[in-house]
Amino acid sequence: MGSEELLLESGKSSELSAVLHTISESEINGEPKFPPNVCRELGKMVVCRTYATPIMELCHLIVCAHDLSPQKGRYEFLFWDSGAAHSTNFRQYCHCALQSYDGGRLTIDTNGLQIQYSDGGFAIQFSRMPVLSAMMEFLLTALGYCDIDDIFQTMLVGDLSRKSVSEAANALSRLVYAYLREHLPTAQSQRKFRKILAFCADDVDAIDDPMILEFWQEASVDEDKGVDFKTFDSVLSTFIRAIQAVESARSLMALNYACTIGSNREAGEIDPDILSETLDSVSETISPLMQLSSPPVDQVKFLNKQETSHLENLLGAGELALRLPLSILRANIFTKTQARLTQALRKQQGSLQLKEIIAQGPEETYQDRQITYQNLSHHIERSIYASLHALALARSHETISVMLKLDPRIDFSPLSEHLGLDTTPDQDNVVQLHSRRIADHFIELVQKSENVGQDIAQLMQNAQKAYSGLSRKGFKDDVSQSPDLVQAFSLGAALLLDVARDIEAFLERLDQTNLSEGNWQKQFSHDLAVFCGQFDKIYARG
Repeated sequence: MGSEELLLESGKSSELSAVLHTISESEINGEPKFPPNVCRELGKMVVCRTYATPIMELCHLIVCAHDLSPQKGRYEFLFWDSGAAHSTNFRQYCHCALQSYDGGRLTIDTNGLQIQYSDGGFAIQFSRMPVLSAMMEFLLTALGYCDIDDIFQTMLVGDLSRKSVSEAANALSRLVYAYLREHLPTAQSQRKFRKILAFCADDVDAIDDPMILEFWQEASVDEDKGVDFKTFDSVLSTFIRAIQAVESARSLMALNYACTIGSNREAGEIDPDILSETLDSVSETISPLMQLSSPPVDQVKFLNKQETSHLENLLGAGELALRLPLSILRANIFTKTQARLTQALRKQQGSLQLKEIIAQGPEETYQDRQITYQNLSHHIERSIYASLHALALARSHETISVMLKLDPRIDFSPLSEHLGLDTTPDQDNVVQLHSRRIADHFIELVQKSENVGQDIAQLMQNAQKAYSGLSRKGFKDDVSQSPDLVQAFSLGAALLLDVARDIEAFLERLDQTNLSEGNWQKQFSHDLAVFCGQFDKIYARG
């Protein structure tokens, strides 16, 4: 499958996917009712929202089916009594039915049926009937028989004309539109994705920093109605969503080719651990920033509004931040200038004022932003240490977990000796630590290096110092009297550890980035000229 097909596949809701899967699995007389090519065409009509014309054709076919039915008014016979959905079966059914037809408005030839109304005629080819039959099945499955039958009956009992059939088709299309609104990305999002896929020649693996900048330079001044790519950060976020959606769809499609689960790779079995990782990778990911601002973690103010803003682009991109590091920096640095320009336009300021905003440029350089990330990393580390102290004060068993995450090599043997624990390794060379007993006596022992060893004592001293230095919400409350606050510190510390690793990995990636201009200072000067020139094209000309 190409990237566009994968992207469309990933955008479907589970309910819509189940509807289309049910249609593809339906059988008649022991064989598939709808051939694979028909199912693919139906899926593309639905997902790409190109169903208006097929529904129009279907409504005219319903009129034909109504006239040809062996029982008056039972248009369903054409779809249910013609066998598998092949053009030859529909041709045979229509020829047989026409032998007893005396209505006068239907005629047949080698290609299909023609129906004549008072205000014009309409032709339906036999080759179109299989996919129209599949569309009928989709309407029945997704919308239900009663809703669509009401429209068909209203159409059939009135004065039939091309106009009345068109009105019925429009009513059906509105029902489908309302249904798909809940089960597909918006039409605008689909247009954006298609434009991006066309730009990268349907190959999301080719997307890189230069391509994103080039796309923005072209698309931001394009007058394409309904697709707005003026802001660089919106372009970057759309590229990221497109890549993530295609990668997720690839993983999900791979799972459709079922193999036996087991450890025998020579026999083609799938390792259950690998399968679990694949399923986890395609599940919806919630940003750490959202989790930090949600209950119960939000009882502690780990990050303020400005710090959260600094991290949004980086954490929102996930692993793609390492693939598109320069685009992340560009969005960080130049988004504020573009936001000021947008605000100035809303206030109907003139070209001179807009040019002044462009000339002012951004508030920071690429090097400034890297320093900001370094400072954020230090603050997050202090917050993790402070959380450790809070958990120790509450005698929480999570204290040991946070200690190990902060320093996996920490030596617990001095502490275990004073608590009477057995530190003899087992057959797997693992020392069994009884977290409940350690937590119960932790506060009395951890500050005395002669009892617990220098490693633990120093760690806890750093934790206490960090806790004392933070005056934000939650850090000065009595954590020992609040189980919810204990949970907030426990969950928050785990999230902050993940954030710290993401920042560290991103900074390392920036150090390894090959810059077209040679160094960060020259790269910023080059990009500043590019963005200012583009801003002038978008906002200040004319």
